[in-house]
Amino acid sequence: MVPTGGHQRRCRPVRIYVEFRNHYSFLADSPEVRRLLNSSSLISEQLVQQLHANGVDPLELPQFSVVRLGDLKLHADERVYSVSPLELRLAQQTGQLARGPAVDAARHLADLVPARIGQVLNTAGLADLQPRLESYFGPAFLADQAVFTLADICTHVGIECFAEGRVTLETLLLAPLFRPAGAGTVALVHTVFQEYFAARYLRTAAGREAAGSNAEPILTEQVREFLVHLGAETIPAPPRTLPAATYLVGPSHRLLLRKIEKPVLFDEFPVTVGQYKAFLAAVAEQGCAQWDHPDTPPGHSHEPWQERLRNPEYFTDPVYDNYPANCVNWWSAYAFARFEGKRLPTCVEWEAAARGTDGRLFPWGDGVDLAAVNCADAWSGRPLVTYEVWKQEIDGGRLRDCAPTPVTDHAANLSPFGVHGMSGNVWEWTETVFDGINSAVICGGSYDNPYRAVQTSSKALYLRRGSSNAVGFRCVREVA
Repeated sequence: MVPTGGHQRRCRPVRIYVEFRNHYSFLADSPEVRRLLNSSSLISEQLVQQLHANGVDPLELPQFSVVRLGDLKLHADERVYSVSPLELRLAQQTGQLARGPAVDAARHLADLVPARIGQVLNTAGLADLQPRLESYFGPAFLADQAVFTLADICTHVGIECFAEGRVTLETLLLAPLFRPAGAGTVALVHTVFQEYFAARYLRTAAGREAAGSNAEPILTEQVREFLVHLGAETIPAPPRTLPAATYLVGPSHRLLLRKIEKPVLFDEFPVTVGQYKAFLAAVAEQGCAQWDHPDTPPGHSHEPWQERLRNPEYFTDPVYDNYPANCVNWWSAYAFARFEGKRLPTCVEWEAAARGTDGRLFPWGDGVDLAAVNCADAWSGRPLVTYEVWKQEIDGGRLRDCAPTPVTDHAANLSPFGVHGMSGNVWEWTETVFDGINSAVICGGSYDNPYRAVQTSSKALYLRRGSSNAVGFRCVREVA
C-alpha cells in the first residue's frame, strides 16, 4: 500500500479480526494462537520497520496506530481501559470489574490468574490443595506436558478433587480450571494458568535447580513476568556475592535455566580510570608477564587505544578518575583482573548477578526508568522505540554528546545482589570467549545504545583485540 509515485495516497485503515466459534472462544488456546495474540510488540515492530524500509514514517501516516490484536476498550469510571478478552473475562469472573478505579490495576494477569484460581479452590472448599497444584502442574509445564488424565490428577493432586470419590469429569470439583482434551483427559482451560503454576514452582531455589537438572525446560516470557511479579525467594549471601544456584537467563524468546556452581564476589562498580592508571603504573615498573594471558599477542601494549577515546585527556585528567575505564581490549582487561587477584566474570555469572533470582529485565526490575540508566534514550530525551528511530538520531547528530558517566551515577541502577551499573554506560567484557573467532562476550549495553539494548540479557561478541569507548569491564573474586 506504499505509493510508488511522488504523491502520497490516503489509505483506509484495515483491521483484521480472528473469530472463534465455540463455547471456549475467550480462552481458545494453542501455541499458534498465543504467538498471534501475545507477540504484539514484535509484530508491531516488524510493521514499523517495513514502513521505514519503504521510506514511510509511521508517525506521519493519518491516524496510524498498532494495537494488540483482540484488545477491547473497557469504559469504567469515565475512563477507558485497554484489556484483552482473557483479562476481561477473568475480571468478570472474579468480580474485579466492580472495584471502580482499581479495575486498571486488577486487570493484569499477574493479579487476575491467582484470583481466579483462589476463587475456584475456595468455592470447592479445597484451598489447601493449591501447593499440590503448583508442584504438579508447574513442573509439567516446564516439561512440555499440557494434557493430563483424570487418574493423574487423582494421584498427584488428590482424590479430594472429585466429589463422592468418583474420578470422572462430571465430579471434578476444579472443573472451572480445566477443559476436555480427549477421552478421559483434560488440560488447563488456558495455558496462562499452567504458566502461573510454573512461576510459583520456580520461585524457590530448589524448584529452579530441579527444573534445570532435567532436559531443557519450556520457559515463556509469561512465566518470567509472573515470576518477577511474585518475587523469587532470596538466597542469603553477603553483599555483591552471587550465590551458587540456578538462575533464569537469556532473551525473552530463548529463556534458559543455568547453574552457577561456585559463588563469586562482584566488584561493586566497573573498573575506573583511576584504578586502571594504577595498573599501568605497576606495568611500567614491573612489566606485565606475570598477569598476561598465555595467548596474549606478542608486543601487546596495555595502554588504552588513544585514537578511540572520545576525550584525549580521559586517562590523564584526574576529573575522569571515577569514570569507567574504556578503550581497553580483552587481553588488558584479563591482565588487570589478574593484577588485582581476580578474574573476569563469565557471561552467565554476569547476567545472573544483574537479573537476580527472578529473571528481571533490568537490574531494578521490569519497569522502564530512563533516569536510572545512561543510554541513548536518556540523551535523546525520548524513547527510541525502533532501530530506525535510533539510527535517525545518530545520523542526525543528536547523540553526538552522549558519553560515559561516573560509575557512581544512577543510584537506581542497582542489581538485587548490590552490584551497580550493570545496565548501560559501558558494555562489559566477560571471561566467555569463542576461540575460533577470537572474540569474547560483552554484556549490558552502553551509553549510545537504545534502552531496549541495555537489558540484563543484552549480549554481543567483540574481537578480543578490539578497543572501544563504549566497552569497559569489571572483575569478580571467587569465594571459597
